[in-house]
Amino acid sequence: MRNYLERDDILSTSKTDFRGELRLSGLFDLFMDLAAEHAETVGVGYADMLSHRAFWLAVRTRVRIYQMPRYMDQVRARTWPAQPGNVKCDRFYRLTRDGETVAEGRTEWVAQNVDTGRIMKPEEYGYPVDMTPLPERVCDGPFTRFREKPDPANLWAEYTVTSRDIDTGRHMNNVAYVRMLLGAFPVAELEDMDIAEAEISYSAACREGERLRIYRRGDEEGWHMLVQKPDGSTAAQMVLRVR
Repeated sequence: MRNYLERDDILSTSKTDFRGELRLSGLFDLFMDLAAEHAETVGVGYADMLSHRAFWLAVRTRVRIYQMPRYMDQVRARTWPAQPGNVKCDRFYRLTRDGETVAEGRTEWVAQNVDTGRIMKPEEYGYPVDMTPLPERVCDGPFTRFREKPDPANLWAEYTVTSRDIDTGRHMNNVAYVRMLLGAFPVAELEDMDIAEAEISYSAACREGERLRIYRRGDEEGWHMLVQKPDGSTAAQMVLRVR
């Protein structure tokens, strides 16, 4: 049983933005797809999880960007999981071009029972707890403890969740939040933005048809964003740290 997965990719038009660079949401997509593929190889893929009435949930993700690769670049992506904890586990990612690291990532995830919503322990859904993990960690250190509160003065945009945002768990896919938040920036702002790190934390699931409110606050660090559900609860918070 291989404790990592690595594959090559070419950044075609669908993966790049108006600058010809890999989209930030595309980086999240690439890492998510790689994790799903590796999960299949170690016995906790989609069908395996459903057989245990379980579904993966990303709790939070941090990515660091050193130099975003560009259109038609050939890149190599690698993922590997840490030893799982009682219910949570870290998974790490690295993206290289010509042997040089251009981006790294780390996701904290859990498994949820699809019927009861209960968070499950790894042994309950067949995770290979005896698999020896790679010792390397990236994007390490404590995740941000988000403390933003909705401020009417910072209301920035609204967004209705549509079918394109919904994944097999029948809620808004974790990368769809990144796509929504980055998509709310105009090109003129993105052109002047050199993102060094992005971090997002998920608090509550969003469903098709919900009208979300997005709050934005800027400071010397970058941009802080909060996604609010119709009932006033916080769905997610994200920070874009700039150079």
